[in-house]
Amino acid sequence: MKKIALAAILFTGCLQNGIAQTENNSTAGAKEKSTEMYIGVQLNALIRQVFNFNNTSANTNTNPYLLNYSINSRKSGLGLRFGVGYNYNSSTTNDGITKTEINLNDLQLRLGGEKVFKLSKKWVTGAGVDIVYNNNDDHTINTVNSGSIGGGQKTDTKTTIATYGGGPQGWLRYHISEKVLIGTEASFYFVAGTEERSVTVTNGFPNPTNQKPVSNDVSHGVFNSPIAFFIMVKF
Repeated sequence: MKKIALAAILFTGCLQNGIAQTENNSTAGAKEKSTEMYIGVQLNALIRQVFNFNNTSANTNTNPYLLNYSINSRKSGLGLRFGVGYNYNSSTTNDGITKTEINLNDLQLRLGGEKVFKLSKKWVTGAGVDIVYNNNDDHTINTVNSGSIGGGQKTDTKTTIATYGGGPQGWLRYHISEKVLIGTEASFYFVAGTEERSVTVTNGFPNPTNQKPVSNDVSHGVFNSPIAFFIMVKF
């Protein structure tokens, strides 16, 4: 997590430096741009590291979108936005009797339209509607050794949840400088989809397996409160 946060800071700094160089090279006679583009990263992971939060209240952020991009008309404020979040986790535990291997792959995508409203020289807000897609892939292998010949059991569980949906979103940002902003957002997304789950049990390695596939319909609404903070660069 520390590496991700450090990479986000370095990326933002390099991007801002590149913007400054571009502006210096395009001086006299340059045509005023008709659009404004923003790219930002979520700061919550970095804040947890800096302030060393160890309580559960610091982990209540449910906003999965780590990277965001938007492009808006300078005249009307109308624009498009895109967000992506990805989480990968792989772990193995073994106490000599039971071995558990877990692999998680979670992907979240959103695409939507929005309108920007300038409240003042320093404050800007926006609102719109997003379409979202989520894919959660969970693969767990649990192996129990009995210690006897032909004994033991291996349980292989695969769960995939794919959901689609959408809903309204809104955000508020503050200009730290002309090109750098910090802000937060709130959204409510309703999604529905399918959960595919299969369990393969092997008794007495390597005896034939017993597979039990299950498919269920799922749906839920998620409210992301404005406790996720983003640093944005405008160019």
